[in-house]
Amino acid sequence: MLFEDILIILLKAVDGERTVSSPYHLLKGKKSGQTLQDIGYYKLYPYFGILPKLEKDVYDQAVEKLFQKGLIAIDGQVVRMTGVPVEQKPGPTLLDGWKYRGSEQVFMARLSLIVQTLSHIQQKSRIFDPVVISEDIQRWVKIYLNKMNYKDPAQCKAFKDEMIHSLGAVAVSERQKMIVIQRLSGLKIGGLTWEQISRAEKQTVTDAQVQAIETLHGWMSVLEQGSYPLLRNLLDGLIQQSALTETARRTESYFKNGRKLEEIAALRGLKTSTIEDHVVEMAMNDPGFDILEFMEAALFARIIAVSQSQNTKRLRDIKEKVPEASYFQLRLALAAKGGIE
Repeated sequence: MLFEDILIILLKAVDGERTVSSPYHLLKGKKSGQTLQDIGYYKLYPYFGILPKLEKDVYDQAVEKLFQKGLIAIDGQVVRMTGVPVEQKPGPTLLDGWKYRGSEQVFMARLSLIVQTLSHIQQKSRIFDPVVISEDIQRWVKIYLNKMNYKDPAQCKAFKDEMIHSLGAVAVSERQKMIVIQRLSGLKIGGLTWEQISRAEKQTVTDAQVQAIETLHGWMSVLEQGSYPLLRNLLDGLIQQSALTETARRTESYFKNGRKLEEIAALRGLKTSTIEDHVVEMAMNDPGFDILEFMEAALFARIIAVSQSQNTKRLRDIKEKVPEASYFQLRLALAAKGGIE
């Protein structure tokens, strides 16, 4: 999957309902209420936060190409799809940004330093400049290597075999896998930069990065499910145990203890509107969330009916038809299970 493919998917999802910049905030992993709600409203979980360092000018250049191709147009304050991709269905992707939330970078850093260390040790070269300068990563890798008995050639071979077999099981092209492999370093072999890879692949740096991230997400998923004990340990502490953001989890703990939203806001020193954002996030991720604690069933049904009949998730448009509902209730209804199908 290339960056333009992702842009088209995101812009098609928010067609006529969001500004042209909304996908940028989602790709960067912005934790604003609007961005987090859009993930649920439009089922954009795979793409959340996959490019946290994406520069605005790079994004703008990619969007400009879509304008030039006649695929999108600005309509007032919103962006609309105007070209063939409106009818196209995206292929499957292994991206899972909502689940991994950047942890693939830690996984890759751990893997890179382990591979570099084993490569030097195997060839009796004990002095080298580590490819990863993070002290946290270095400490983690030292503990890991001692536990796996890295001086044992059989363990080193087992690690290599697990790498080959598990990466082979990832359902992406061999070219995508090579992008990841080419980032690794060993004795007298330096990992390639993104610029070097992009030139070799004749594509942009962003395209190369997206393909690497998709491969890493797929690889981590394979390790979670398969029997690769040495490599699976690299996922230690990286897999999200909750679908909620950390701040929403804290609000959830108060809420489950019977606290009212205003109480939680006071206890946490936050605005009530921020706590409402957390409640919307809870409804978005918990199929058992009791929305009737915040509105009557008839109001919930009316909000959903208007959203579906008007084919919109724009709060302003729904509010015109359901004026008795607060914006919080509108957001909550759309986020709840069944309300965004």
